[in-house]
Amino acid sequence: MITKYLHRIKSLNYNRLQYRISKKRMEEKFEYLKVIFEEIIPFNKFLGMKLLEINTDYAKAILPFRPEFIGDPRANRLHGGITATLLDVIGGIIAMTTLETLNDKIATVDMRVDYLRPAKAQDVIAQSRIIRSGSNIVVTEMKLYHVDNEDILLAVGKGVYSIKVN
Repeated sequence: MITKYLHRIKSLNYNRLQYRISKKRMEEKFEYLKVIFEEIIPFNKFLGMKLLEINTDYAKAILPFRPEFIGDPRANRLHGGITATLLDVIGGIIAMTTLETLNDKIATVDMRVDYLRPAKAQDVIAQSRIIRSGSNIVVTEMKLYHVDNEDILLAVGKGVYSIKVN
């Protein structure tokens, strides 16, 4: 199964990018990141996360609700670990837009989550954007909300990701 996706990734011609990258090439990079996000990373695939949108400074994903995500059955609310995971994953994928080759590495160095209100038992959206991107570190800002109400935030976070260019 994974070899099918690796073949698809190789067909995207994702080599070291030039300083000025064409629009077509950037679209290929984003397609590659979508495959990585949804199909290659086993944990994301297990959760059922789908990348809705990605560009050089913004990413948006949805997590379809499943009863297994409930943390407090008395109140029927999403587990806080799911919330933190979503923020980390969406922060990581936007940080990955700064990678230059398939051999580059990324790892979460630090993450802060502020839980603003409990998440109901329904689909949620996670968004991220890059605050700062240096040669070794990318800092992101993330937020989580219900699909039907972007104005009421459930959680916000900041992520720091280490980048190792090979």
